[in-house]
Amino acid sequence: MKPALFVFLAAPLLAEPAAWLVRFGMDAKPEADWSGSVTPAPRRLYPWQFDSRDAASANQWKCTTRQQQYWDTPYERSMKGTSRRNKVTRKGVVIEVESTAAAPRVTTAQGSFSITGPGRYLDGRVEVSAVPLIETVTSGKDAEDYPALLETKDGVVWSAWQTYSEGGDQIYVRGAAAAPEAIAKPNGDYFRTTLAQDKRGHVWVIWSAREGGNFDLYGCRWDGANWSSIQRITDHPASDIYHSAAADKDGNLHLAWMSARGDNFDIYTRQWDGRRWSAEMKVSTSAANDWEPVIAAAPAGGVTILWDTYDRGNYDVVMRTMRGGKWGPVQAIAASGAFESRVSAQYDRSGGLWLAWDEGDWNWGKDYGQGIEENGRGLLVRRQIRLARWMNGRLEEPAAPLASVLEDEFRQVAHHPKLALDSNGNPCTLFRYRVNLPMGGGGEANRGSWRQAAACYWGSKWSHLWDFPTGFGRIDAGGALVGRRDGRMQAAWATDSRSWPFGIPGNQDMNSAVFPGLAASKPELRVFQPDSENLPSSHAAEAADLARIRARRVKLNGREYRIVRGDIHRHTDVSWDGNRDGSLHDAYRYGLDAAGFEYMGVCDHQAGNMIPYNWWMIEKAVDLFTIPNRFAPLYSYERSLPYPNGHRNVLFAERGRPLLAISPAEQKGVEGAGKLYEYLRRFKGLTTSHTSATGAGTDWRDSSEDLEPVVEIYQGYRRNYEGPGTPRAPSPGEEPSRFASGYVWNAWNKGIKMGVQSSSDHVSTHISYGAFYVEAITRDAVLNAIRARRTYAATDNIAVDFRYGEHFMGESIQAREALPITANIAGTGPLARVVLVRNHNVIYTAPGNGPEMRFTYTDREPVAGTVWYYLRIEQQNGQLAWTSPIWVSAP
Repeated sequence: MKPALFVFLAAPLLAEPAAWLVRFGMDAKPEADWSGSVTPAPRRLYPWQFDSRDAASANQWKCTTRQQQYWDTPYERSMKGTSRRNKVTRKGVVIEVESTAAAPRVTTAQGSFSITGPGRYLDGRVEVSAVPLIETVTSGKDAEDYPALLETKDGVVWSAWQTYSEGGDQIYVRGAAAAPEAIAKPNGDYFRTTLAQDKRGHVWVIWSAREGGNFDLYGCRWDGANWSSIQRITDHPASDIYHSAAADKDGNLHLAWMSARGDNFDIYTRQWDGRRWSAEMKVSTSAANDWEPVIAAAPAGGVTILWDTYDRGNYDVVMRTMRGGKWGPVQAIAASGAFESRVSAQYDRSGGLWLAWDEGDWNWGKDYGQGIEENGRGLLVRRQIRLARWMNGRLEEPAAPLASVLEDEFRQVAHHPKLALDSNGNPCTLFRYRVNLPMGGGGEANRGSWRQAAACYWGSKWSHLWDFPTGFGRIDAGGALVGRRDGRMQAAWATDSRSWPFGIPGNQDMNSAVFPGLAASKPELRVFQPDSENLPSSHAAEAADLARIRARRVKLNGREYRIVRGDIHRHTDVSWDGNRDGSLHDAYRYGLDAAGFEYMGVCDHQAGNMIPYNWWMIEKAVDLFTIPNRFAPLYSYERSLPYPNGHRNVLFAERGRPLLAISPAEQKGVEGAGKLYEYLRRFKGLTTSHTSATGAGTDWRDSSEDLEPVVEIYQGYRRNYEGPGTPRAPSPGEEPSRFASGYVWNAWNKGIKMGVQSSSDHVSTHISYGAFYVEAITRDAVLNAIRARRTYAATDNIAVDFRYGEHFMGESIQAREALPITANIAGTGPLARVVLVRNHNVIYTAPGNGPEMRFTYTDREPVAGTVWYYLRIEQQNGQLAWTSPIWVSAP
């Protein structure tokens, strides 16, 4: 069978050492033996999607295509559990060849063929595609991340990245010399690199570094012989991060970054004229958060800074252009109700501005969860890459979407684009797409992984998909792309060495590859069509609700407290089962913007499989996104054990705490929480159980009032575990009866004093709030509120002040006589009823009348031993809140 050749590629594919990905089983036939060999012997051969029953060595391999059950993530307009589907797993080999001297001859148990180009062979059962030769830039146990690429005026491609080793980060640069150089202080705390060349030909490397608890920008420059001393470029006492740099036509260097000033992130810029930095200027104008700027230099002079903003209650891509030293107005580029973010951009020679960005669902991060009327979508239900050109005030896009280069099953999630033009002006995009994995069948396994790939737009269609066989990694593992003067494209990316089929991360290294650009073409474009889902606005009164709850104050024992809202149980793709949760930094976008939290805890399982770099990365994100007096996220992770030890989230106010490994005895239930409590006491941490009446729950055999002071009573991903028959509780038979002892009522009946909070766990968004009464928005204040049980749980922005006499929720008191039980409640809609519970029995119900209520009741039944009281607030629209109990005992 003669293959279909991609004749529009700019250069013959085998003009230099190249590689072929040969995939077997395109006909989806199970139990087909594809064992074989290739001649002449290749320069290297390695497997693709092999499992433990397959093998490859030298020029031969043994493999069979088999039907397996896969995790699946269909497009979910209503949240469901992760589904499963059966699929025949394709197998393949990557064959690296030296030259065109002899076409590789592939012999298999199903037939033989010679590779004469990309296409289908053996009646379509085999697909051959060109893949780049992969350069392993780094190897070993250190973890590399966030590469940057720059081609300088002399045609040298420079690269920079950060490397984590035990103790901290280092910044490395590789230029004309083959060996990378370390240029920053060792054992630092660094975030992202960028490269640019100024008018004097000096190459700048700029990074963000945490010094004295705050991230600022630092840089140094290479003058052709030596590195300059390191300069501090920003000095504001808030995070200066996500920086981008580019030189304009005259060689002036422009730097942009996002910085937390006041209550939100804004976009700032400075310029280097070859001798000094200008004063900084705020470029963004919104009172909302502005994110991840990039700079594009115009061929006629001037620069454009692009970013995304939450100004209208969803993410939109905007830009601002400087010409002749003057800044124009902020212009909206992609401004529908969809999630539009993470723009990448470059001007072409004619002055057209090419852009690529992420597009997600409308009402991203709004109400999405089990058993509710949803008006939003989760953080990674759908994600697409949009490509367009802005020219003469008009936005146009390719005739075919980028997703058309992917197979159907991979089109739902493709994102994090890096755009660059080849030497002929064709736009190319480096991106990641989600690959669901086979179910592990026991042992450690991930549900999904992300592949790195690239594609270029040519004429009216997309080119060959350049898939990088070693491109597996997490969602936001750094990637960079540059178009070279020799007509080729060069990519660099971080890979964490995940292997098929389990997808467990290993060493994180830097890889690079070169692939050909395209021949000159005139792009066929059409008027840009924004996402048309057009969901109605979610929570129209949310801004007013947030202002009301943030303004609320109470006095307790002469001190003033305010409410902070948050979620101490969010997952990301760092978790083995985080294939639907989005990236680590998406979690912070959600917390700051879609939910408007004052605190948050990302609790990935064992902080990402006990991998030191994952815990370093999770802790670093806490510091990156802290906004003083506005947002105080926690250092946190989840210890996941089966019933009866159960899942517990671990929380710290201070960075640098070690992880506590799960022992085999804990895993088997032989050992309880004693070592965990000892560890928490030593390192000043807290813990909280979740989904207590499930297989991830507990029978309350272990407890600690000072170390485990609250419990997750409600979870948006699952149910309410207050007690059987309560609102949003599991239906009869939904959970095995052997887990029923885990209901929170049973803990309280055993005399365990725990307050309540609500969190989301996986996937769910915007319906699980832990509300705490704090003295200030700091990590210490949040943990102090948890220790004191000044907490309540809610599914919306409901405010509750619950007392027994003057004693506040969470307190344990002695009382000689009955005191009035009072509550001041402000809901987000009309209240249906407020229910008072004493020792798991409803003793009083007050009907609602509007969104607010002042509740008063005195329980005249004598106190024998200790009793506990709490309120459940029920709104007419189904939204709920639960107060922490007040424990009352006779003196």
